Amino acid sequence: ALLERRDGSVIPILHTINTLVGHTIAGRSAREGQRESKPPPPPGQIILFRELGAPGPLPIHPAKPRYDALTRLLDRYAIIDRIEEALNDCRKNGTPYALCYIDLDRFRLVNATCGHEAGDDLLQWVATRVHEIVGPKDAAGRIGGDEFVLLLADKSEREAERIARDLQICLLEFRFGWAEKTFSIGASIGLVVLTPHFERAVDVLGAADHACRIAKENGRGRLQVYLDDQQMTTSRRSMQWVASLQRHLAEGRLRLYAQGIHPLVKPGAAHTPRGAHFEVLVRQLGEDGRFYSPVGIIQAAEQSGLIHVIDRYVARQAFRLIGALPQHALRRLDTCSINLSGVSLLREGLLDFIVEQLHRAQVPPSKICFEITETAALANLGEVLWFMQELGAMGCRFAIDDFGSGHASYGYLESLPVDYVKIDGMFVRDLQDNSLHRAIVESVHRIGDTLGIKTVAEQVENQEIADLLTSMGIHYAQGWHFDKPQPLVDLCASLRAQGDPSDP
Repeated sequence: ALLERRDGSVIPILHTINTLVGHTIAGRSAREGQRESKPPPPPGQIILFRELGAPGPLPIHPAKPRYDALTRLLDRYAIIDRIEEALNDCRKNGTPYALCYIDLDRFRLVNATCGHEAGDDLLQWVATRVHEIVGPKDAAGRIGGDEFVLLLADKSEREAERIARDLQICLLEFRFGWAEKTFSIGASIGLVVLTPHFERAVDVLGAADHACRIAKENGRGRLQVYLDDQQMTTSRRSMQWVASLQRHLAEGRLRLYAQGIHPLVKPGAAHTPRGAHFEVLVRQLGEDGRFYSPVGIIQAAEQSGLIHVIDRYVARQAFRLIGALPQHALRRLDTCSINLSGVSLLREGLLDFIVEQLHRAQVPPSKICFEITETAALANLGEVLWFMQELGAMGCRFAIDDFGSGHASYGYLESLPVDYVKIDGMFVRDLQDNSLHRAIVESVHRIGDTLGIKTVAEQVENQEIADLLTSMGIHYAQGWHFDKPQPLVDLCASLRAQGDPSDP
């Protein structure tokens, strides 16, 4: 059990409850050998508390709970045990349970700008808020760096959703202060209702984690309810695909595609035509011969720590295709953008691998731009800066991808040698109707202009949004309004077919 002190701190305790009858505890007289002349008072109970870890013998010896050292909430293994017990109760007695998977949205920003001491302080504050929700049959735990789990007993989906939203509002309204800096803290939450079809606790946890990731992908600060097992089935298939990753790559089941990045030019403005500018994407070749979005396998690769294998495969294949272009076709190519994950940036040997592959394929480094997500750049600022400086000295360029999705400050852009900032599509899709998103896009463009950084709007889907972006001064746009992704081999073939631009 947990006990909250007057100063607000929470400590783990062991407790015993004994029956008190008259002057007798557990059936023994407090005055043995003396006859009672008065009727005994009504029965009662005496409760004894002992802090875990306190010196001296413990009065009882139950299984020792496992707690997270920082927050004093249950750790991952203990919370899995509690979920297992809840599953058994659900199957036998039909007791309703719901599990909330809580992932803080801006924790890395606090850690990166204020240090781990500030991060620890924030985690303890969040743990206290989570603990305040816990009822006598509930359980709360910390299962990762900034990830918490809340198991709610005797709660319907609607009741659990209300509790989760109340917690979300509490976190969103909180302002965390540290060393004259103030941060707004939000959370994405995945909610799953326990049903007998879940075989194990880890399946429940995986479903809640999956729902939480969908909440983050949909714009963060959201609550996503896990509806059925279809997504879990898809996730399992993706994990199986990744388990045979090397074989699938060797069989060519991951194909490179490309989507254009197009300049936005105001009417009447002077414009010098440039060569092809595109981002390299991937598509998964299914058993039916059709191509599918690789989102599931990318997520599975990230979870299993194999995303760096895909990143290197994509870079190697892209370099080979570009390096095989004749000189006249290469002159028609301005920029080929390739994505690198945060995991890849931390893997030893990435820089050497890229330098070797560029040299082997004889690709001019100035033709290559590496896209790094905002969250990856912020989480690994020192490594990313060194990586950019080394490849930048060779002529490679860099873009910060999904800018705005991590809610970071603009300050770190000053310290990174960035050529492009790609504005996250969540701010672009509803640009016409959302004044806040419009203000954010305009703000990013102004900052970029000040720093000499070109801005790219992602997910542009119609002419009206393209016109609005052009009027703001955004430099480039990418999206289905301009073109759909096409196989990279086809794009390279079109560059070859256009002939030498120097020919009369």
